[in-house]
Amino acid sequence: MSRQLLLILFSTCVFQVIGQTEDALSFKNLNTKRAQSEIKIDAFLDESDWQTAPEAGDFIQNEPNPGVSATQKTIVKILYDDKAVYIAANLMDENPDSILRQLSERDEVGITDWFGVILDPYQDGLNGSGFIVTSSGVQFDTKYSALNGNGGRVLGGDRNWDAVWQSKTRYTDQGWIVEMKIPYSALRFPKVEQQVWNINFVRMVRRSRQQSYWNEVKPEISGFLNQSGKLHGIKDIKSPVRLSATPFIVSYFENSYDREASPQSQWGKSFNGGMDIKYGINDAFTLDMTLIPDFGQAQSDNQVLNLSPFEIQFDENRQFFTEGTELFNKGGLFYSRRIGGRPLKYNEVEDQLEAFEVVSSNPTVSQLINATKVSGRTKNGLGLGIFNATSAEMFAIVKDEETGKEREIQTDPLTNYNIFVLDQNLKNNSYLSLINTNVWRSGSDYEANVTGTDFSLRNKDNSYAINGRGALSQKYYSSIDTESNRDSIGLGHTYRIEFEKTRGNFKYGVQYSTDSRHYDINDLGINFRANQKTLAFRFNYNIFKPFGPFNRGGVWSWMQYRRLQEQNAFTSYNWNFRSFLVTRNFFAFGAFGSIRPFRNRDYFEPRTGDFSSYYLVPRNGTFGFWGSSDFRRKFAYEFDVGFTSFTTPGRNILELSIEPRFRINDKLFFMLEVENTILKNDIGYVSPNDAGLGFQRIAEEDIIFSRRDQMIFENTLSGNYIFTNNMSLSLRARHYWTRVEYKGFNLLEKEGSLGLTEYQGLDFENNSLHNTSFNIFNIDMVYRWRFAPGSDLFFVWKNSIFKESADIGESYFTNLNGLLEAPQVNSFSLKIVYFLDYLDIKSRT
Repeated sequence: MSRQLLLILFSTCVFQVIGQTEDALSFKNLNTKRAQSEIKIDAFLDESDWQTAPEAGDFIQNEPNPGVSATQKTIVKILYDDKAVYIAANLMDENPDSILRQLSERDEVGITDWFGVILDPYQDGLNGSGFIVTSSGVQFDTKYSALNGNGGRVLGGDRNWDAVWQSKTRYTDQGWIVEMKIPYSALRFPKVEQQVWNINFVRMVRRSRQQSYWNEVKPEISGFLNQSGKLHGIKDIKSPVRLSATPFIVSYFENSYDREASPQSQWGKSFNGGMDIKYGINDAFTLDMTLIPDFGQAQSDNQVLNLSPFEIQFDENRQFFTEGTELFNKGGLFYSRRIGGRPLKYNEVEDQLEAFEVVSSNPTVSQLINATKVSGRTKNGLGLGIFNATSAEMFAIVKDEETGKEREIQTDPLTNYNIFVLDQNLKNNSYLSLINTNVWRSGSDYEANVTGTDFSLRNKDNSYAINGRGALSQKYYSSIDTESNRDSIGLGHTYRIEFEKTRGNFKYGVQYSTDSRHYDINDLGINFRANQKTLAFRFNYNIFKPFGPFNRGGVWSWMQYRRLQEQNAFTSYNWNFRSFLVTRNFFAFGAFGSIRPFRNRDYFEPRTGDFSSYYLVPRNGTFGFWGSSDFRRKFAYEFDVGFTSFTTPGRNILELSIEPRFRINDKLFFMLEVENTILKNDIGYVSPNDAGLGFQRIAEEDIIFSRRDQMIFENTLSGNYIFTNNMSLSLRARHYWTRVEYKGFNLLEKEGSLGLTEYQGLDFENNSLHNTSFNIFNIDMVYRWRFAPGSDLFFVWKNSIFKESADIGESYFTNLNGLLEAPQVNSFSLKIVYFLDYLDIKSRT
């Protein structure tokens, strides 16, 4: 991978940027007027101001027939006063009885018609807000940024952001009407006398899958905020005092049941309270703080048996860490699950036990004391973000079984997490960011710091872009006397440069990246692979307009070539593709595949940490296909089938999934996800068990690999019953079961092949020391009632069952029956959250 080759590639790309242009975008303009009377949000639009308000119409399809006028007429009007902006939309329909109107939970649209307004008050084309209402009156709000969805769907973005605003819908004999009030407290806008905002309106007619915009959004252009129209006429408005608090109280009742214990059933209870605070520091910046947070009602993680050399990355289900964090995700340096996650020295407790001691308790998560974030953007487009969180000191308790004496072992010191971000918007929807993350720990434990940058530079037509990022990581120890510490605290770095074509039916990109051996962001971020350099190329071709029997179609292809960064040794090459077609009846299907034509070198699976050993992976390839039926129907489904074959005889992977969906009526919905993966003669590292070493000699430096069969079953049943657009009951039950049978063991040779070993993985009675049957079962049932704007009552039932054994002979249903007899925990909780707004309280006094 020569520098000359990279120079030629990027020089060619830059030449194309200079030498080519695209058709210019067109932007509609809409003038608004100040309301002279109070606007009542009731969807009747009988105030005189609505009669004289300017209109926006002539919507243009984005799908299924881009560029063509919408088939259903839409008229939108907008007003404003000193408190809010008001939107009224008359969504006419030639067949009003055919309007789909499924009820759903908040921030879910379901199978229904909907209408939305997209606002970008700073006109940067990168950041904005979406306010969407379904025909059944369900609210959906989201924040868009360059990271979380501006380049994709309107229903993407940061859906965890919840603003407090009003809306009302009403069906008529001509269609339906929606009226919205968006207070200025839900928006951020520049401090100027005359406001000019980017704005767009979007409508979905679900039965025809027709999505249309007031200002045309061309699917061949990346992003939609940059394709907005202009709103004029708002003047002499001020950002209000944005101060709100949401105090909460929560009560837990928990039952632990174990038929082998005495007593078999034990009950516990707890009570907690805390508060979230939001304060508008000025017109642009907002402070968010959570005091004595409680995340006990967050959805259960999708736990799995991890046989890989890499940690499992879990989704973030805690609202404070998912809402309004787009700035902090710049540069890819922040993984919020580190905060309040597993204690630093959780796995070191067993090594500190003295004679006759056992572990009584060892908390798996750290206690979060508080968290604060300040974020906003100036009128000049400079975004500023400051995040700070503190977790408490944690201890494991161990007990001497002879004397009964207990003592504490520290597993986590008092820890502070900090993030600082500067993000400057540039011309042509470009940006430049600076990010710093820092983890401070009290006492003698090490500290960590990462500083990085992230940028995207686009040409005037937004048809080409040069993107890049870089970061420097370092750890600070109080003592570096040991050789291992000297080695691990060396500076680490990463950088990535990419050129891409971002507009048109045909798009492509080329990327080069490097991660040094000691690059480590895992104290507040997540990085799976260090010591690598990668050259990647990708292209995709999409047909957005109907052709033949199809509405649209496309194909993607990408290639990756990797080497070790420090040793400059080959590691892997792979080529991949994916395709899709959507029929005019909205059945989607496609194929996917990948080829690894060389014997890739896996330097991570041997778990040596010094990249001195590798496993030669046999050449292999994957092919699969998928399908998705029309979700407008009461019964719909998705399926996915993939098969990977290796050149080693008998080694393969089969992956199957099917997802049937049942919409019983507009209130009741069920979905079942069934996934099955079968790995035959899989090869991977295994840690020798001491119980089998007494008569099976291996050297300390020997690396043992195993040949194993693994079956994975993962079934998830989810459903909801929606009483009203403010009241819902949801259920999610997940069962994960994997069965691993170890069939043989080998010694990893220096050249990456597998040799013979005396280790057989058996105890003195010839029983397997490694065979595993691993079960996780969870239920999350949530009743939610939004009894006032921003105020909720939650009742949550959570069930958790874990079972692990060496018995791999059971069938799926026998295993499932036995699972119900395993130890389990049931938790019942009631939480009340009440929204208090300073302006609302002030208006009542």
